[in-house]
Amino acid sequence: MIWHYIVVAGAAFAIGSIPFSWLLGRYGAGIDLLKTGSGNPGATNLYRSAGWKWGIPALVLDAAKGFIPVLISRILFPETAAADIVAATAAIAGHVWTPFLAFKGGKGVATAAGAFLALNPWLVLIAVVVFVATVAITRYVSIGSITGALVAFAGSLLLPLILGKPVRVAFVFFCGICAAVIVFAHRKNIQRFYKGEESKWGKDAHKP
Repeated sequence: MIWHYIVVAGAAFAIGSIPFSWLLGRYGAGIDLLKTGSGNPGATNLYRSAGWKWGIPALVLDAAKGFIPVLISRILFPETAAADIVAATAAIAGHVWTPFLAFKGGKGVATAAGAFLALNPWLVLIAVVVFVATVAITRYVSIGSITGALVAFAGSLLLPLILGKPVRVAFVFFCGICAAVIVFAHRKNIQRFYKGEESKWGKDAHKP
C-alpha cells in the first residue's frame, strides 16, 4: 500500500538527516565542520579535522543511519520488500541533503554502506575491499568512494547473473541511484582531482 512507502520514506529521511558528524564536531570537538577543513559536514572531514576519537564514532553513526531504517522497515512491513529500498534511498537522501544544515550534508558513502549492509552484505564486502584498495593505491578517499559506489552498482547486476539468481531490477535501480548521488556529491572533488588540487589521505591540506 502507498502509505507504507510514505511512512517508511518519511521516517528514514528524518533519521538520515541527523547530522551526527557536525554535531560531534560542534559539541564534542568544538569545531564547526562547515567552516573547517573541506567544509563538508561528514565523517571524513571530522576525522581529518579532529582525529579518530571523533571521526570513527561519526562514521559508525552515519552508517547506522542507513542500516537502522532498513531494519525498521523490515520489522514493520515484512511483506513489502520494496519498502526496504525506499527506506535506504530516503535515508541516504536525508544525509546528503539534511534540512538541519540548510540542505548541506555529507557525501552519503557511510550511510549508503550501512543501507547496503542491511540489503546485501556481500555487496558491501566487495565495495569495501575495492574502496580500501583504491585509497591504499591512490591515497584519495574521494576516488575510493566513487569507485566503491560504481563497483556496488555493477555488482548488483553481475553478482546475480554469476550466481545464477534472478536480477532484482528495483535493487539494481537503487544501486544506480546511490552511485549517481555519491558521484554528484563528489563533483568538487573530481574537479580538484583533475586540477591536481585534491587532498590526499594523510595530508593536512584542505580545499573548500
